[in-house]
Amino acid sequence: MLWTRLNDPLRIPAHWTEIIRPGQYAVFVYDIRTHVTRDASVALCDDLAEAVAFAGSVVAAHPELCCEVYDHEGKSNEPIQVIYAPSVEGRCQGRPVARRATVWGSVILLGTVVLLGVDIRHGLAWIWGYVIGLKLLVIGVSLLVRGLAGLYEHREGRSAAAPTPHRR
Repeated sequence: MLWTRLNDPLRIPAHWTEIIRPGQYAVFVYDIRTHVTRDASVALCDDLAEAVAFAGSVVAAHPELCCEVYDHEGKSNEPIQVIYAPSVEGRCQGRPVARRATVWGSVILLGTVVLLGVDIRHGLAWIWGYVIGLKLLVIGVSLLVRGLAGLYEHREGRSAAAPTPHRR
């Protein structure tokens, strides 16, 4: 494993993407709450098992962190694995996150309806009502759709790969 800075102007080549080779994996360490890189470094591992083991040791020692493992193509694709400490995993992915997104999306949509209703009642004279309402509509709908999709994906008692039984 090689622990290196993401961008080191004194190194040739300067950027980490020019150092990684096909078959290697990059591990990025993030703060869970902000999803900001903890430091401007990346761990380059020779295989996936080494990358997952390194990420697991980091999150075991620091549960407030999470790790994302990428292949040699870097962040141009989705991470191969996202690793959380078992004690905080439920707050960061799965059904609880989907439920929270659904609730917030519904609350924001309700607020949108109230703002638009007040503004329509005043003959659309208050520009802030529908301008803010339309912006909240986009946010509310995206949260609601993401939450409902997550709830569907993480249905209780069913796996994502299992077919839905049909009733006759």
